[in-house]
Order: sequence, then structure tokens, then C-alpha cells
Amino acid sequence: MAMKHLLTDLPKLIDYRVHKTSITVLLAAILCLALSFILPESYGHKNAPPEFAQLGLLVLCAIYAFTANNSRRLFIFAGFVIIFLSLREINYGRTLWFFADENDPTKFPKWKDIPYGWLAHVLVGVYLAILAAVFIWKKLWRDIRDILLSSRLPVWELCLAIVMAAAAHTVEEVTHNSLLEECLELGFYICLTTLFWRYTRNKCQSVE
Repeated sequence: MAMKHLLTDLPKLIDYRVHKTSITVLLAAILCLALSFILPESYGHKNAPPEFAQLGLLVLCAIYAFTANNSRRLFIFAGFVIIFLSLREINYGRTLWFFADENDPTKFPKWKDIPYGWLAHVLVGVYLAILAAVFIWKKLWRDIRDILLSSRLPVWELCLAIVMAAAAHTVEEVTHNSLLEECLELGFYICLTTLFWRYTRNKCQSVE
């Protein structure tokens, strides 16, 4: 099946069935949303349980990626992308608890206030440049294409992940409700972990 046939064969490439994982991630997303109305507001701050839960899920995604049963080249690359996302969640270390202000645990120093803090921007830029170079050098878009053309896309898990990510971004930009944002992000990472599990463990239905 050639890439040019992707649009015409799209119905064959999407898995519309509701799986146990689909129901599980939906219930998890509802639970995360409910928690935003139950948990104390302090749980929306940095170094709170929701954020550590997000990091735990990202670590699990990386483990799935580095131990993938198929398309290892692509998923190893994805594992390094997940490492970047994990570091981004903690602002590359700047918002870890030991940097917090003694009088205000929600206040953290700027990079310019940390010795050699400027180096963090350089290292992040180099890391992203290496990822981009590897993606282009190894032509990993071909691996993505092969997966999309050989495995049915779990549409419900993917759609829920997109909804949770969009909702978290909207909440951050519009309402500035940090607890709700963190809970929505947690729901997104649950969906992402499920997708990684399905793709790296050959749990997606094959295209016939």
C-alpha cells in the first residue's frame, strides 16, 4: 500500500472499535477531571502529586519505547523525545523542590538567578537540534508511514488524548486554574501511555 493511497484507504487504517483500553482511559480521564474539584488547590502547584504522577507515566512511556517489540529505531527515537518531555515538565530542573523559595514553595528562581543557568538553554537547544538531525538523517518519517499503513489507528484513545491536551492548554491560557490544568495533563499522559503500550507491544489491529 503506497503512501499516496493513504487518504483513499483511510477507513481501513482506523480502528473504530471500543476496546477495554478505550473504556479504561475514558474512565481515567473522568476521574482526573473529578479530582480537580476534590483535591486541595495546592495540588496544582509544582512538586505536587499530580506532577509526579505525570512524570511516572512519562517514565513508563520511555520504558515502553526503549523496549519496543517492533519499529525499534523509531521508538528509541521516541524514547529520547519522551525524556525531553519529562525534563520539560520540571522546567529542566529549575522547579524542583530544592530550588523553591523558603517562604513561598510556589516561587522559583529564574535561570538567570541560578549559577550557570544560562547553560540550560544551550543544552536544551543542542538536544533538540540532535533530535531533529537524527529524525532527518534516519528518515524516520518512513517508519511513521509504515506504522500508519500497517496498523489500525486506535481512534478513541487518540481523540481523547487530543481533547485532554487541548483542554489543558485552554485552561492554562484562559482560566489559569493550575489544579485543573495538571489534572487534565495527567489524563493526557494516561492516554499517551496507553498509545505507547499498544504500539510498542503490537496491540494494534493489523491492516488486512
